[in-house]
Amino acid sequence: MPASTVESPTRRSLRTPSPRTTDPTRWDIQGLRAFAVLAVVLYHLWPNRLPGGFTGVDVFFVISGYLITGHLLRELTATGRIGLAGFWSRRAKRLLPGAFLTIAATGTAVLLWVPSALWGQYGRELIASTVYVQNWQLAADSVDYLAQGNQASPFQHFWSLSVEEQFYIALPLLLLAALWLVRRALMRRVSATVVVRVVLGTVVVLSLAWCVVETRSASGVAYFSTATRAWEFALGGLAATVPLAVPHTVPARVVRVVGAWLGASGLVLSLFAIGPSTPFPGIAAALPVVSAGLVVLLGGHSGLERIGRFAPIGFLGRISYAVYLWHWPAVVILPIALRHELTTKDKAAILVGALVIASVTTLCVEEPLRFSRWVKTLRPRRVALYGVLSTVLVVALGAASLTALHVQQVQAAEFQQRVSTGDVRCFGAAALISSADPCVNPALADVRVPAASNALDDDANRAACWSNSSSVFKVCSLGPKSGYTKHLIAIGDSHNNVFVDTYERIAEEHDWRIDVAGHVSCYLTTARQFANSQKQIDDCDGWKQNAVQYLRTHPDLDGVIVTHSSGNGPVLPSGGRSADDTVVDGLVDAWQAAADAGIPIVAIRDNPAARADVVACVGQMTGPTTGACDTPRKEALRPFDGSEQAVTRMDGAARLIDLTRYYCTDTVCPAVIGGVLVHRDATHLTNTFAVTLAPYLGDDIAGALRSMDR
Repeated sequence: MPASTVESPTRRSLRTPSPRTTDPTRWDIQGLRAFAVLAVVLYHLWPNRLPGGFTGVDVFFVISGYLITGHLLRELTATGRIGLAGFWSRRAKRLLPGAFLTIAATGTAVLLWVPSALWGQYGRELIASTVYVQNWQLAADSVDYLAQGNQASPFQHFWSLSVEEQFYIALPLLLLAALWLVRRALMRRVSATVVVRVVLGTVVVLSLAWCVVETRSASGVAYFSTATRAWEFALGGLAATVPLAVPHTVPARVVRVVGAWLGASGLVLSLFAIGPSTPFPGIAAALPVVSAGLVVLLGGHSGLERIGRFAPIGFLGRISYAVYLWHWPAVVILPIALRHELTTKDKAAILVGALVIASVTTLCVEEPLRFSRWVKTLRPRRVALYGVLSTVLVVALGAASLTALHVQQVQAAEFQQRVSTGDVRCFGAAALISSADPCVNPALADVRVPAASNALDDDANRAACWSNSSSVFKVCSLGPKSGYTKHLIAIGDSHNNVFVDTYERIAEEHDWRIDVAGHVSCYLTTARQFANSQKQIDDCDGWKQNAVQYLRTHPDLDGVIVTHSSGNGPVLPSGGRSADDTVVDGLVDAWQAAADAGIPIVAIRDNPAARADVVACVGQMTGPTTGACDTPRKEALRPFDGSEQAVTRMDGAARLIDLTRYYCTDTVCPAVIGGVLVHRDATHLTNTFAVTLAPYLGDDIAGALRSMDR
C-alpha cells in the first residue's frame, strides 16, 4: 500500500475544484487509489464476494513506481543528481507518523485483548513491521514448518509497505549506480531519461521472469518477496518516463480514452478472474499491473479524471493510506475480543470505523505534521534521529510482549516438567475420557500444559526424521541401536511426526527399533496430492516413490506404521473416481508394496481436528478448565481418513489402530484432557499429549503385530 502523494489533494476543501482552476492533481490516480484500497478492504471482509480484491495491492505498487520515478527523474533532469538524504527524509515524513501510530495502537490492543498464546508471533511481526522487513518475516514463515501454524497477524498487511520501503531505498541507489557507470564510460550525452528506462526495463524483465519461476517453485516466498514484486514498481516507473502532452487531436484523444478505459476494465476483471486459488503473483499479476499501468499512463485528461473528481472518491483516495493501515488490525483483533466470528454487522462496523479513523488520523495527525512549517524545515539528519527514536519506542512495545511471554513460558515449562515427570494420576490420555469409568484428578482441574503461549513450539519433530522440500527419503532411528526384538518404520506426513517422542518411548519400553520418515504434506499413497506449487507436487511424488522402493528393498522389517492427516491434500481424484475412493485406492496401492514384501501394515487413524482458534481460546481461560473450547465429535471427525476402508481391502495384511477413545467422548473432543492441551493448532497434537498416548499406542501396535505374526 503506497504512501506517496504527487499532485494529490492535501489540505484543500473537499469541494470539487472548478475546471477552470489550474489544478495539478491527477484525479484519475486519486480514483485509482480509492479503487485499490476499497478492493483490498472488501476482499478482507467478504473474500467470497470479491475473490481478486487482493490485487489492489498490485495497483498500489504501480502507482508508487509511477510517482516515485517521476520525482527522481525530474530531479535528475533538473540537477543531474539525486539528493538521497532529502529524498529519504521526505519519505519518512510522509510514511512514519501514520505507520507508527497504527503499530503502537495495534500493539496496545494486542496486550489488552489478545491471548498470550499469540504474543510471540505478534511481537515478532510488530518488530518486523516497524523496521519494514515484514515481507521477509512472512516469506520465511511460509517455508518454515514450525511457523505454518501461525494465525493471521494484525501486522500482516505491513508486508506490502515493507516491499514499498525497500523499493524506495533501492531505486535511487540503482539509478545513481547506473548513471555513474554511464558517465565513467564517457557517455555523457546519454540522457537521464534513457538511463532510467534501461534500468527499469531491465528490472521488469529480470523480476518478472523470477516472479514466474518462484511462483511455480515457492509460491509463499514469491508472494512476499521484493525480488518478485520489483517489476510491478518498475512498470509503473516506465510509465513515468513517457511524456504525454494534453491530446489536442481526435486520434490522440481516442487513443488516450480507449487505453485508459481498457486499463480500468482490466482492473475490474482482475477482481473476479483472479482468486485465492490462482498461482500468484506469477504471470497472472500482469492483468492488474498492466491495467494499472495503462491508467497511470493514459488516465489524465480522460473520463477517469471526472470519476476521481467526485468528492467521496477523491477523499477516499486521499485517506487510502490510513484506511489500509487501520482496517486490517480490526479484522484480526475484533473476533478475538468478541470471541466469535465476524458477523455482517461486525464487518460493516469495521468498514465504517476504518473510514472514520482514517479520516481523523489523516486530517488531524498525518497532514498537520506533514505540512507543518516545523516539519518542513527539519533537516534530514534531524528526521533520521527522530525516526530512529520513534522506531526504538515502537519496537520496545514488541519487545515488552516478548519479554512477558518469555516469563510465562519459563514458569509454565517449570510447572510442566514437575507434572510430566511426576507420578500424576489421570494426566493427559490417562484420563480415559470415553471409558465407562474415566479417571478424574481434581488437582488437574485448573492445569493446562503446555501453556497456550508455548503450544506452537511443543513439537517433537526432528530434522533427521523430516524431508521438508525434497524427494529424498530421510530416515531416523529411535530406540536401541542393536539387540532390538523388532524393527519397525513409521512413514507419513506431519501427523506421523508428531509422534516422534512417542515412538521413542514405545521403542525403549518394548525393546524395539522404530525408524521414522516424514515429509511435509505428503504420506504413503500412490495418489497425487494437491500442493501450493508444481515443485511441491513433484517432490512429494518422488518421496513417495522412494518410500515404496525402500519397503521393497527392506523385507526384513517387522512392520510399517502408517498415518496421515485426513485433511492433507486433498488427494486429486482421477479416472472419474470420487475423492474418497481415490484416497482409499492410493493407500491400498502403496501399502501393497509392503504386503508383497511380507511386511505387516499398522495404520493409525488420524487424530480428530480442533476448532481453528483452539490455542487462543484455551489461552483466554482462567480458573478451572471448561468446555468452552471443545469441538463437537462429529465436526472433529468429519474429514475422511480412509485408513479403515483401506485396511479392510488388505486381506489381513493390515490392522487399524483407532485412538479416538482417548481424544473424544461420545459427544465432544475436548481441548484439554487430563490437564493437557491436546492440540498446538487446529490439526496437530501437542507433543505433551502425544507422549501420554505412548503406553496405549505401544500396546495397540504390539497387539496388531501379534495378530499378523509371520
